[in-house]
Amino acid sequence: MASDVPKQSASYLGPITDSSRWEKFQHRPDDIFVCTPPKCGTTWTQAICAMLVFGKVDHGTQPGVISPWIDAQFAPIDDYLKQVEAQTHRRFIKTHTPLDGIPYFPECTYLAVFRDPRDVFFSMLNHRDNMTDAELAFSTFPSGPSAFADWLAQEHEPGTWDVQGLAALVQFFKTYWQYRDLPNIHLFHFSDMKGDLKGAIVAMAKALDFVVDDTLLGEMTEAARFESMKRRAEQFAPESGTGLWKKETDFFANGGTQRWKDALSEDELTAFDARLAKLLPPDEAHWLVSGNG
Repeated sequence: MASDVPKQSASYLGPITDSSRWEKFQHRPDDIFVCTPPKCGTTWTQAICAMLVFGKVDHGTQPGVISPWIDAQFAPIDDYLKQVEAQTHRRFIKTHTPLDGIPYFPECTYLAVFRDPRDVFFSMLNHRDNMTDAELAFSTFPSGPSAFADWLAQEHEPGTWDVQGLAALVQFFKTYWQYRDLPNIHLFHFSDMKGDLKGAIVAMAKALDFVVDDTLLGEMTEAARFESMKRRAEQFAPESGTGLWKKETDFFANGGTQRWKDALSEDELTAFDARLAKLLPPDEAHWLVSGNG
């Protein structure tokens, strides 16, 4: 049975992630945590948070730079901590770690975003192929003609992270889903955001106690559309300018939903349904795939 509140009870370590990096993190009561599996809307949510925090669309910052990925080993942890400790604006911090691997503060706000796992798979293919570090890319994501089958079959090993598979995504989802009724944990779905971006921004603003007038809301909605962010990829792509990507613009590959419909066979779709049914009960599986739609 789940505890009444989340507890940091697990450790996660992989080629990118080290959840022990949270040990020296000092929170502030109004901190925002952007919590997502990879390719589920992290950059999108960071961009929206930046507009809400600064109260304008043209705030002149790179959300993926000022919103560091604390548990990623791309830079020394002290560098990230100095960065966030020096910030005077309301901080919003990124993580791809399950909720039981990060600190929980009742006074902070957690935005968790999820996406149809099949869309995640195809977005990860592009993500993998756009990384300059091929060894890292192919060590965390399957490749070859059996990539989808391998992704489905990949088991999640407790304590390990970053190796992409359906079971790992579900593990992440379950740690947040069980606490979805807490007032400071808010779950969003990529499909809902695509279907009603303005409504999603309103919901995030409410969760974060921001008031946005109609004019700014319209500007934010336009600025947060996929096409707008792709045009400004140098501003919005995470780790932009560091050489992580072959092309920043290719980070924004498609941004759509149901890309899998024309790419997966009936047998593969059936296998996905069967695997997901083993990992989640029907109501949770339905929400993970479809959101509130």
